[in-house]
Amino acid sequence: MRVIEQEKPSQPTKSLVNLVKAKKFIKAENNISVKDEDFLQTLLEDDTANYNPPIEEARLNMIRDDLTRNYSEEVLQALTDDEIRKKLVEVVLKEHGSLFNKDKSREVAEYVVRECIGTGIIERIMTNDDITDVGWNGSQLSIETNSNKWLIDGEKLNITQEYIERVISKYAVVNDRDFNTGNPILDGMFKNVRISATHIDNSPDGATMSMRVARPKLALNTTNFENFAPDYILDLFEKMVKTKANICISGETGTGKTELQKLLLSFIDNHDRMIMIEDVQETHAKELFPDKDIYAWITTPKKTISDLVKACLRNNPRWIIVSETRGAEAYEMLQAILSGHHVITTLHAINARAIPRRFVNMCASGYNINETAVEEDINRYFDFGVHIKKVVINGKVIRYLNEIVEFSDTGTTTVFKQKLINGEFIRENGALSDDFKERMAEKFISFEFPEDKIEKEDSETNELNSENSEVEVIT
Repeated sequence: MRVIEQEKPSQPTKSLVNLVKAKKFIKAENNISVKDEDFLQTLLEDDTANYNPPIEEARLNMIRDDLTRNYSEEVLQALTDDEIRKKLVEVVLKEHGSLFNKDKSREVAEYVVRECIGTGIIERIMTNDDITDVGWNGSQLSIETNSNKWLIDGEKLNITQEYIERVISKYAVVNDRDFNTGNPILDGMFKNVRISATHIDNSPDGATMSMRVARPKLALNTTNFENFAPDYILDLFEKMVKTKANICISGETGTGKTELQKLLLSFIDNHDRMIMIEDVQETHAKELFPDKDIYAWITTPKKTISDLVKACLRNNPRWIIVSETRGAEAYEMLQAILSGHHVITTLHAINARAIPRRFVNMCASGYNINETAVEEDINRYFDFGVHIKKVVINGKVIRYLNEIVEFSDTGTTTVFKQKLINGEFIRENGALSDDFKERMAEKFISFEFPEDKIEKEDSETNELNSENSEVEVIT
């Protein structure tokens, strides 16, 4: 294996505005892009300004209770749907308009709806297309994009514990779940917002929540792929999928496993039926790929991922796509592969080479298996493991492809590796196995790493390499 390229990742844009940092409630080490800083500055100015509500708190609470009770789904839908929000304004005017000053009745109704549907600041944050995550740790609000994260003291935004509990309760209602002492954990989804909340009984500093916004778009795509890995790896991924390789993507939380999975789905032939299995509808695969034959399934308390994987086999799919493998469903997925189906899934593993053992452990969590035989099957019939990493440099989040390995019954081989060392990417190319090249050739597909680039650059860098060096470094 040879080191073929060395380059620095794109540097974060330095902050040009000092106002937000000067307020000392955003962590100073974060470098904020001009676009993001403009957004945060406006957000903070709007929500920290002295403002007299246009309606008394008691009347607001009365109307809020009425809307939450009688229009619970609409209240949540209005978080992301302007048309439904307008309809709620009309409802408030019709049913409660007599309580308002006639000259400002619409303004008051709009204020009431804004307060009811999400609750001011969280509603406004989620209307920004760049926001991916919003969290509350009991005292601070966190806001994340794909490249930055901010932590803001809640008191600066007038966020109270009552306010947070009100947000959580809306999701509890629409998911038909209780959120109380007896049911202190809430996991729910509505439209494109997923929430996980913990009750104050288990969180002494106040209820906590994490909200993930799953938008129907490809955050990782052909345009920005070069920030994730070299463009020839995009070509390799496409040809792996066209060859119908079984692929497992690993990485820690927040590295972008689902985004890479969605990109791989884009390469599946339109006539190949795929069944997408998720706990919550996060990929929006049918909306992203309307021309593909996609069955989009989600789990329920009565139907687990294992149940749905078994049901797949009766629906004649070519591909079974499990958004995340976490338990005994791994065994059913292996059986699907052994019966000729193809799989793309994600899981948590320390690196790509740990994937087979993780799969064995998950299979063993629900079945009495011969671990040696199962691991041999995984190495023989799973084709590739892909590992993603995430680092933070000067406040900017950098997600990158760390390694691609090819599994086989003779061992695991590194196909591509990318390391971030002292702020520079060092990339290494391996080789595809002859067996996989033959499978590609059956479909008139071929792939070669860019050897011509290496040969061209070698002559320019010979003086950098010692006589006995086994790797050639190209800058």
